Amino acid sequence: MMSRSTARGWGRVASVLAAVVLVSWGSDSRAARQEEEPDAALRRFALVVGSSEGGPGRERLRYAGSDALAMSRVLEELGGVAPADRVLLLEADRDMLLSALERLKTLVDGAAMPGVRRELVVYYSGHSDADGLLPRGERVTYGDLRRLMGLVPVDVRIAILDSCGSGALTRFKGGLRRPSFLTDVSAQVRGHAYLASSSADEVAQESDTIGASFFTHFLVTGLRGAADTTGDGRVTLHEAYQFAFHETLARTERSQGGPQHAAYDIQLAGSGDLVMTDLRGSNARLRVAEEVQGRLFVRDWGNQLVAELQKPAGRRLSLGLEAGRYHVTLERPTQRFEAELLVGTKGDAELRVGDFVPVTLTRTAARGGTVPSDAPLAREGALEDMPSVPINLSLVPPLSTSAFWGGGGLNNIALGGLAVRSFQLRGVGAAAGLGWVDGTMEGVQLAGIANVTGGEALGLQLAAGGNLAFGGATGVQLGGIINYSERSFSGFQLAAVGNRSDADMHGLQLVGGVNMVENLTGAQIGVFNLAGSVTGAQVGLINVAGNVSGVQLGLINIADDVSVPIGLLSLVRKGRIAFEIWTDEVTPLSVGVKYGSRTVHVLASIGMKGLEGDDSWRTVTSLGVGVHLPFGDADRYYADVDLSLGGWQPKLFGEGTKNNLYRLRGSVGWELKRRFALFGGVSLNAYTPPEDNPDKGMTWMPQWQTGRGPSGTRMWPGLFMGVRI
Repeated sequence: MMSRSTARGWGRVASVLAAVVLVSWGSDSRAARQEEEPDAALRRFALVVGSSEGGPGRERLRYAGSDALAMSRVLEELGGVAPADRVLLLEADRDMLLSALERLKTLVDGAAMPGVRRELVVYYSGHSDADGLLPRGERVTYGDLRRLMGLVPVDVRIAILDSCGSGALTRFKGGLRRPSFLTDVSAQVRGHAYLASSSADEVAQESDTIGASFFTHFLVTGLRGAADTTGDGRVTLHEAYQFAFHETLARTERSQGGPQHAAYDIQLAGSGDLVMTDLRGSNARLRVAEEVQGRLFVRDWGNQLVAELQKPAGRRLSLGLEAGRYHVTLERPTQRFEAELLVGTKGDAELRVGDFVPVTLTRTAARGGTVPSDAPLAREGALEDMPSVPINLSLVPPLSTSAFWGGGGLNNIALGGLAVRSFQLRGVGAAAGLGWVDGTMEGVQLAGIANVTGGEALGLQLAAGGNLAFGGATGVQLGGIINYSERSFSGFQLAAVGNRSDADMHGLQLVGGVNMVENLTGAQIGVFNLAGSVTGAQVGLINVAGNVSGVQLGLINIADDVSVPIGLLSLVRKGRIAFEIWTDEVTPLSVGVKYGSRTVHVLASIGMKGLEGDDSWRTVTSLGVGVHLPFGDADRYYADVDLSLGGWQPKLFGEGTKNNLYRLRGSVGWELKRRFALFGGVSLNAYTPPEDNPDKGMTWMPQWQTGRGPSGTRMWPGLFMGVRI
């Protein structure tokens, strides 16, 4: 008879197979959800920063961005932060962080209303040292951070730093331990509270097991309700801090980075209770019954760990979650259980005990320092007794050697006929149909239809249908239809139809159809490319992105801002468009348009000249690219350099033989008023005439010829002047 855990496993397989066929390339459904207005008496602003790079000699963090996203979500869902009052920065550098604080200052200045308390929450996940934060290796000292936060006109300032040595911020002035941090609308508290994930001489650690840093993971869990010790449906930051402190310490005592102690500094005055999140207004809640006791692991249907806590008997517990299906593991000293349930938007879901699901090994990376390569791996919980089946031979689960040896565990080789399932895989997995790994996959997965990894995929996934990595991936995904990574991806994605990464992408996306990614460092090459921010290149027929630090090369380019747009149509929201009218040595009248970014533009023009002894006109058209270099006081002066390719017709609008014309132009301009400038310059022209009908009189400037015969290229210098509007 099929066990309940196996039945549930095949239910998840069916769900994932459906996702392979019906995967949606739209925006997250959360974006379509109606946002609620914050309490009128309390307005909270937030700056949430994630930066995985710390400069030379520091290991790149895997979960800084996802930590920031998790904190941003809980602040919006339960913490009263409206989307318009939140600034989210992923892969931020020093200038971006400082500019965001200035933007918040302007936003808060404009939000002053009588009787409305204003609070500021600044969260940073990334590298630091004893002297300050290190976003992308650029230092922001703790003194500067305190000073800049102090310029924002709010009643309470809260800084939460999840980084190495961040405890140096809390000892900068010395702290007093007081019972609460944040305030509800009835409180009258002024001052600041600074939380740090580690003491001044410790590293802050992140874990592949939980897919996050320890401190942020437990802080978010606490804010979702696990830290509500009073049971009033509200979580103070004191409760959340105590919960995160003890859980982080307990989980890092045996890790390779050593014990991690959170720290804080509080300088508050007034009365009232400082409240961080309020679960009473949440539409989707998971209630844990009083009789449930043990350690709980709550995972969403993509196998992402969203909450972890120790549940004592006799205590009722509520967690504010997003609506959806969840997988819950309950661990006791001698027993482990598993449950699956649906958390809906109408009514609370009640938790019941299910079957056991094993966990994986802890892998940690120091936030700000380095960890010796020979440091031993710490084991998670009571992992020592987790079953290990080196070779898993499967027709279809549960007809497999893993099922025969106790239901699963760690596999080094997993071979399946129709399908093969492993709880953990370190080695090679191959199946004619479906290859499935519940936790982390390290090695190679080969499948005729699809590969699915519930945790993180480290290595190669190759399938004719699709590859899915719900915990993120590092390596290569090769799929005939789709490749999908729910979290950050580092490496190479190649598919015939589509690639998608829901978080950060570091590497290359290559597809014959659609590439989608939240933040890209690298390149996208496909028919249609869609990204949030891009550092690198987008190459395709249609490219769409937010801010692009690099090149957009395509027929149509759309971006908020881009360094170098190259295409027939480039629409840049923060770019520039200018219309020009000029005269030169070839045509007495030409009109053109320059559009693109603030420094790189596309030039399209047309000019006409009457032919001597004829009632017709010569038509000169060109298309090119150029750079715009402003200088002087308030950028009133500028220099443009353009290279264009085109031609001219001896008859109006295309009648007759076409002649090729190449032009390199350099000009300087003077902006007399906004949107009105005078310009002039010189050019170098090259004309390649047809052999049968060369036109030697196209310019009055002296010419010289390269090559022999009537079709030799003719060159000449030119002059032009005009107006720009």
